Amino acid sequence: MARLRFALLTAALLISTSALATVVLALTMEELTARAPLIVRAVAQGSNVAWDEPHAKIWTWTELVVKETLKGTPTETVLVKQPGGVVGEVGQQVDGVATFKPGEEVVLFLEPAADEPGAFVPVSMSASKVTLEERFGARLAKRDLSGLAFATPGEQRVKEPPREVLGTADAFLARIKAAVKR
Repeated sequence: MARLRFALLTAALLISTSALATVVLALTMEELTARAPLIVRAVAQGSNVAWDEPHAKIWTWTELVVKETLKGTPTETVLVKQPGGVVGEVGQQVDGVATFKPGEEVVLFLEPAADEPGAFVPVSMSASKVTLEERFGARLAKRDLSGLAFATPGEQRVKEPPREVLGTADAFLARIKAAVKR
């Protein structure tokens, strides 16, 4: 019994915190820009949460009003589909999904949802969402990378989210527009 407890304790200590996160590819903003067929600056309106048809998974759809299309075909609104949410008293949580608040202004790196025409999914989960917000008298760009860990091809270990400075909203948007032109 003591050996079993020791083995379990040792295994628990060896598990990194990233084992509790969703792992996505580590991409620069320029790589994310190249991969995303649609990049928009938009304002979140509201979300709808429902079970899928076999009643096995909960999905959240968020509608956003597009203020500017940075890459792809311009559209007035975009519907973002993501796993998880709460229906009644039942909830399903997926670490690393992008969350939206009504009225929040964001830049999204999107690709078409494989299973739902007209809907889009973030290319790299919440790493594909940059929030543009007023802070300390300036309009800044930031990402919430909680719940994510990053994998780099050729490396054995996943890494915790990097600390990053995306700068002002205007500088960030200029960076993305320059990457789209390349």
